[in-house]
Amino acid sequence: MNTTTSVLIVDDDAMVRAGLSMVLSSDPTIAIVAEASSGADAVVAAVRHRPDTVLMDLQMPGMNGVEATRRIHDAVPSSAILMLTTFHLDTHVLDALQAGASGYLLKDVAPQELCRAVHLAAAGESAFSATITRQLVARQTQAHSGRDDGSRKAARVLAGLTERERAVADAVAEGASNATIAKALFMSEGTVKTHISRALTKTGLDNRVQLALMVFQAQQSS
Repeated sequence: MNTTTSVLIVDDDAMVRAGLSMVLSSDPTIAIVAEASSGADAVVAAVRHRPDTVLMDLQMPGMNGVEATRRIHDAVPSSAILMLTTFHLDTHVLDALQAGASGYLLKDVAPQELCRAVHLAAAGESAFSATITRQLVARQTQAHSGRDDGSRKAARVLAGLTERERAVADAVAEGASNATIAKALFMSEGTVKTHISRALTKTGLDNRVQLALMVFQAQQSS
């Protein structure tokens, strides 16, 4: 069975691409199938190579990472997209996650964590900082003070989950892996995956990071 994770690297800085490539090449189970220096080229490369994971720069001239993410997500939904950003509280991260990104990383992430995140994303899990995402949601909510319909709607949607589904959703929002959730809630990893799948279906969301966003958004209404 082939266990290699294929990766597309997208960044307008050649030095950054070279650095990412060097780090990922140190993992024999990761194969870099292509690189792209712009959002438009990233979409073309993703459609051509259909990588397991895309490392996407958030800030690029022309088509930025958010729009490229949206287009890749629509064209190649099997590809997990991890956003790369220099800033802890870049509000565009939320736009990218809502566009279908599977998570985000800071560009100075440790090499081991970068490789781990690539594999997690390819396996359908998430790679994001729960603390930073919660701060981003809170900041966005404050920026739209007086218009908390989104938070209330999120709370209503989550109310449709069963008690176990909501417990799993809350754990996902904290950035926990399936294995960690299974151990904490005394269930198998298969059951965790089933609960996440059902939660996504009930909420109409695409991935676990969007589920985490909804949990954080609902918390703003309480």
